[in-house]
Amino acid sequence: MFKTIRGLALMPLSAVSLLAVSFSACALPTLDDLQSAPHRDWLTLSGVSHHFQPYRRDWREVNPGLGFERELTGTPWVASAGYFRNSYDRNTFYVGGRWMPLEAGPFRFGAFGLLASGYPSPILVLPAASVSVGRVGANLVALPNLPGYSGYLGLQIRIAIE
Repeated sequence: MFKTIRGLALMPLSAVSLLAVSFSACALPTLDDLQSAPHRDWLTLSGVSHHFQPYRRDWREVNPGLGFERELTGTPWVASAGYFRNSYDRNTFYVGGRWMPLEAGPFRFGAFGLLASGYPSPILVLPAASVSVGRVGANLVALPNLPGYSGYLGLQIRIAIE
């Protein structure tokens, strides 16, 4: 089924086509998808963080901010943008989204990826959890301890806009 060239396995064209179709089915939503798909909009209030190694620096753990989320109904995607004061005590403007494919009752689990100002790296990808009950909810992001950086938990409150 596979051909090899110098030790590399090559899939037949039909298998490559199948993978391409599968990948496109899981592709990121387009701007048209965000505007026209059934959705629910949320106001997010950034609030607090807890650092696992507070002795590494004087982390700011009260992180006020305001944001917007558009949850695409029937998909694992949530688009988000906003502002908060980060743990470095810097302004952070962000745009990105959450991919939350796992569900357990009102809880969803996945990853939060964003472009953000005010951090050593402008690209952040974090494990995430979310819970919603009626018109209120919460987002939780987590980062494990890394060399030179304290891990943390961050919390946002969500309020549905209707």
